[in-house]
Amino acid sequence: MLPELPLPEGRTKRAVVLVVDDVEGNRQLACRRLAPFGYDLHQVESGEQALEFIRARKPDIVLLDYMMPNMNGVEVLHVLRQDWQTSSLPVIMVTARAESEAVVEALDAGADDYVTKPIDFEVLRARIETQLVKQRSSKQLLQVNAALDERATMRVLAFDELRDELEREMTRRRQAEKVIGEIQARIGECNACGAMSDSGEIASHPVGPAAPNERVAKVARALEITDAITRAVAVGKPVNPALLSALRMAVEGLAQP
Repeated sequence: MLPELPLPEGRTKRAVVLVVDDVEGNRQLACRRLAPFGYDLHQVESGEQALEFIRARKPDIVLLDYMMPNMNGVEVLHVLRQDWQTSSLPVIMVTARAESEAVVEALDAGADDYVTKPIDFEVLRARIETQLVKQRSSKQLLQVNAALDERATMRVLAFDELRDELEREMTRRRQAEKVIGEIQARIGECNACGAMSDSGEIASHPVGPAAPNERVAKVARALEITDAITRAVAVGKPVNPALLSALRMAVEGLAQP
């Protein structure tokens, strides 16, 4: 038995190769000649067994004989290509030299490549490696695309969150402007009824029993909250919902007699 060669560059494990042929001698020869190249070789004798093995073990590549009883290689290919789990599985069809039409039929059915009997195993090995590299590159591309899709999705979600926060901030600002307008109107009413003088001190004539001090305190509190909100809006800071709530309570207090 020939010594096993090291794995090709870029491969970290032995590739699982399934040899499908109804002739035992052909299977044994293929496995013996391919063994030194570091493959994990398996063999079955029919198309039905091949499908069972593929579904159970998911090999990296299949060497599929064209001419087999009951279920030939092309029929196996049709089943593989109709199943999304095996639709991209690399398949190299093995045909006799006289079966040129079989080559065309196999390629049309979805074979990735072909070799003819008697098999040149150096050529077969090169074609196996080509398909394995293509398969590995395809998987890497799918992984990169999946990562890009995930990043794009996260960016969309982040943008949606920022948009929602902006809409909430705009709503809070409109509420602040409305409440400020209300407090300014109440202050105007208080000035008009004499609760405060032009200098900001208590007016000489009260509005109801013990009203001046209490009403002035309410106005002062409302002005203090209004100033805080106005300063926040002026510098572009978010409006504190607690300040809005306190300002609304102050306005409601001024509305009471």
